[in-house]
Amino acid sequence: MKIVTSDIKKWTMLEIDGQLYKVIDFSFMQMQQRQGSYTYKMRNMITGGVQNMTFKSGTMLEQADVMTKNAVFLYAAGDSYTFMENDTGEMRELPKEEIEESIPYLKENMDCYMTIYKGNVIGVILPPTVSYIIKSTVPGVKGDRAQAGKKPATLETGLEVQVPLHKEEGQSVLINTLTGEAS
Repeated sequence: MKIVTSDIKKWTMLEIDGQLYKVIDFSFMQMQQRQGSYTYKMRNMITGGVQNMTFKSGTMLEQADVMTKNAVFLYAAGDSYTFMENDTGEMRELPKEEIEESIPYLKENMDCYMTIYKGNVIGVILPPTVSYIIKSTVPGVKGDRAQAGKKPATLETGLEVQVPLHKEEGQSVLINTLTGEAS
């Protein structure tokens, strides 16, 4: 499907010269009485490389035919992570390299989405917030509460985050999977 440069936003998937790219960031520039141009910072979803590409305003590009399917993360075995598609029950094993940024947030039986391009899984989309149990943390220290204090904590998945001072071991904490911040 064709898409004009002005309609391309962050996270749009494009197919350029047979390669799949995800737009990470973009900017628009226009000089006096000249046609504007869009510069896109894009990640090659096959090689993982990041590069900048510039296109004139009004250029038509090919939007990639990418599907998302409901899935459940089942378990990890070594460097392999197993997911099951909710609709078909099909099991998919993904190598660590393909989902590296999502691994610290994965926990068993977590609902998520798989991004599929030409029959191959190219990524995992996590829920925006997930509740985790605090496995270990230091005791909170009484003191100046004029500003919200934070302390380090290790969660059930091994992820290390800063949590509010009042949180203790065994309690749950809500983590934003996009920013990695606790609330």
